[in-house]
Amino acid sequence: MRKPLVMRILAAVLLLALSAPIALGALFCRVAPAAPAAAPETEDVQTTAAPETTSGPSAALTVTSPESASVTVEIPYVTFRGTCAPEYPLTVNGETVPVAADGSFSYDCPLSPGDNTVTVVNAQTTLTYQVRYALEVIRSVSPAKSTALGGGMKLEVTAEALEGAAVSAKLNGKTVKLSPVANTGDGSGFVEYSGTFTAPAAAYNVQKLGTIRFTGTYQGYSQTVNGASVTVNKITYPKVEIDTSQGEVKPPVVSGDGLVELLSPSADHGLGKARVVRMTLDYVETCPGETADDKSSPLCSPFLKGTVDYVSGSATYDGDLYYITQSGYKVKAEESESFDGYVLPSNTISVHKCTTSGDTDLVLTMNWKAPFISELKEQSYYKGYAGRVFNVTDSTARYIDFKFYYTNACEGSFDFSGSNVVSSAEWVNIGQNGTATLRVHLKNRGDFYGYRAYYASDNRLVISFRNRPSSVSGAVVALDPGHGGRDPGAIGVNGMHESEVNLRISALVKQKLEAAGVRVVIFRTGDQTLELEDRQAKARQSGANVFVCLHNNSSSSSSASGTEVYYYRAFSQPLAASIHAQLVTAWQEIYKNDAAMRKKIVPSDGGVRFYPFQVTRIEECPAVLVECGYLSNAKECSALALPANQDRLAKAVSDGILRYLQANCA
Repeated sequence: MRKPLVMRILAAVLLLALSAPIALGALFCRVAPAAPAAAPETEDVQTTAAPETTSGPSAALTVTSPESASVTVEIPYVTFRGTCAPEYPLTVNGETVPVAADGSFSYDCPLSPGDNTVTVVNAQTTLTYQVRYALEVIRSVSPAKSTALGGGMKLEVTAEALEGAAVSAKLNGKTVKLSPVANTGDGSGFVEYSGTFTAPAAAYNVQKLGTIRFTGTYQGYSQTVNGASVTVNKITYPKVEIDTSQGEVKPPVVSGDGLVELLSPSADHGLGKARVVRMTLDYVETCPGETADDKSSPLCSPFLKGTVDYVSGSATYDGDLYYITQSGYKVKAEESESFDGYVLPSNTISVHKCTTSGDTDLVLTMNWKAPFISELKEQSYYKGYAGRVFNVTDSTARYIDFKFYYTNACEGSFDFSGSNVVSSAEWVNIGQNGTATLRVHLKNRGDFYGYRAYYASDNRLVISFRNRPSSVSGAVVALDPGHGGRDPGAIGVNGMHESEVNLRISALVKQKLEAAGVRVVIFRTGDQTLELEDRQAKARQSGANVFVCLHNNSSSSSSASGTEVYYYRAFSQPLAASIHAQLVTAWQEIYKNDAAMRKKIVPSDGGVRFYPFQVTRIEECPAVLVECGYLSNAKECSALALPANQDRLAKAVSDGILRYLQANCA
């Protein structure tokens, strides 16, 4: 009897010995999360759910950033991201770091210039990093690529440099002091500095101005960075003499089937030769011709396909070739064609008809596809986010001007009695400097909902003003879930892809809007790749009353958090403000027990911002880009991963849209 007992004891001891490593391994090794539960979605949306927090054994300390134990950085902090055992304190150089419920963390560890040792401690694990802070006064400069200017053109030069630095730029023997214009907003301590050079007048030979040399000085440290080499293009194309007096309308020939026979710049009209540029794409973006940069401006509007202008010069900026038009704008060479042609007679315009069934349509007959620009008038702007001067507090325009170039005669009356947006229209400044302006008055100050301009099949110009929707249930909303496919967007602290979160929230927004009777057009329902140009085109073609592009944010700083909504056209600001207000309320509920995070929901500038994101640069309807929250912030990323919070944010976005529509129904 004794032998079997001894054997049983030995067997028990052996089993315990073999089990111990497994138990210890379970304690210190990261356990794969359980499959997350999917949030409700519409039938046509197919996507995987975002990761959730899971219960189970604690994760070991795992640092995903920085990727090496020895790194060099050029900013005054290094960001540590990863996961740890949340029930144990996490410290970085003795500083206790906040940890999200799922164990994820993100922390900016401050550095001193030179070599730094950073120690990360959690539970039984200690990790040590050697970090060299190579103090960089200037982080980036613009322009950085070879730049060719037209004579007299203004060249804005910018540098991202440490806040408090003294920054200057030197070109062609002239030094310009750069002034801070905007914080970069990424928590890095860098600020954007800006200054302007004016190119000399063009000559009959190319003028080489040399290389822009940027110098920054900060607390005894000095750094010089070379920017672009700059030249001034020679005079190539003579200026076209145009008629600047008021003339008479000369109706074009109209064929039996109603087709307007437009004048061609390829035919000789007895007025001399000219270098001609013609738009080969629809909605070719225009930028001010007197400046060298490619900054978009809401005071400009795109040229339609087939628009004809004269080339007065060319410029190269950031590797792109632009034609400078005699009307005063720049267009990309790749979106147009330039050729030797002929000067066209002055354009004349007559009103063909006005209709107000559905939208408010104005149809005009012209002799040729002359360039025109639209601008909201009596709209006030201020300098705000990123130093841009087109921020607005509200939509305040009283009328919109359509300025036609090379036009000296107009005729015809307008009848907008059935419109709920337009009250009247008139021709003003006919023949002034070779231009004529169509002034369209709004029924109510600030009440404008966009327009679409296009050439119909009979070659007539149609300007279709978006009417107020008759009711919320009669409205159309276009939703664009940002990123997708080859472009996952930002990667969250917990490894979550922005594209998945964007799609998840967008699908829920679609559900909630449709429940309110709104018709929704959504741009992607899975992990598809969509280029920015495709998204912008879809927004223009959707026929929507409202366009919303939905994103989540990321920053090089782990402390950045909160929500922002961006607009481009001033009449989009009320929509942006409505959505932002609801998002703030939603985040206040999410952070009801976290006073520190609640303070960061709304940025210092209010969070409703002008910025020229490509998808918002449309005229057809109010268009905004929404940044729900920050995936680079551990707490916010953890919150964004939860289906309940995704639903809260979706409700906020949909409520913001619905409140805007309710306030703007006929």
